[in-house]
Amino acid sequence: MRAAAEPGGLSGTGDRADPGLDPLYREMRRIREIAESREAADRGRGVAELTREVAELRATVARLRGSAMAGVPANPAS
Repeated sequence: MRAAAEPGGLSGTGDRADPGLDPLYREMRRIREIAESREAADRGRGVAELTREVAELRATVARLRGSAMAGVPANPAS
């Protein structure tokens, strides 16, 4: 199946594919490469977004812990 989608691949009859279709195959390959690079970029942005959210959550937890500790007396026995 893949041979028919590549330039110079074989047709179903075993003959060489129409060389006039080579530009079409090249364009299909280029579009596929662009789509794959966009997918990789989207995954990278997704990781960056999640990393940012984790940092925000850590800051929030630290802030909440700090405010909770501010309400507790330093020496409860006094």
